Amino acid sequence: MKRITIHCSATPVTMALDANVIRRWHLARGWSDIGYHWVINRDGRIEAGRSMQRTGAHVRGHNHHNIGVCLVGGVSKQFSPENNFTEAQWDALAQLIVVLSHCYNIPLANIKGHRDYDAAKACPCFDVGDFIYARFHPVIRQPEINPS
Repeated sequence: MKRITIHCSATPVTMALDANVIRRWHLARGWSDIGYHWVINRDGRIEAGRSMQRTGAHVRGHNHHNIGVCLVGGVSKQFSPENNFTEAQWDALAQLIVVLSHCYNIPLANIKGHRDYDAAKACPCFDVGDFIYARFHPVIRQPEINPS
């Protein structure tokens, strides 16, 4: 694996959803399995999706050596793009990125959002680069000046 792509399920926060529901959706479309390798539920629970030994089905033309991670949520009640993820999801996403990037030696620069591959998409409804920077780059602080 060389890359990680972050997605959203494009469902409102009121919709109960897990990896098995997404799997059923994808099977109904004629796919062989759920397209994502990992799903992060609203409560921060991380569920396995497609086997890591199999190529994902989550970014047309860019699935080879690419791990797909899906956050449940991402749209408003009117189904417009909305960054509505929970703190538990943000924490779980950061933890999963640490594990996957370490296990597969994936640089943080190779972690993108679905929309980074297709400008017509809003998915995952937030800027993954901003998330990576905020979570994984140290904050540079100015030295405190002590007027004495």
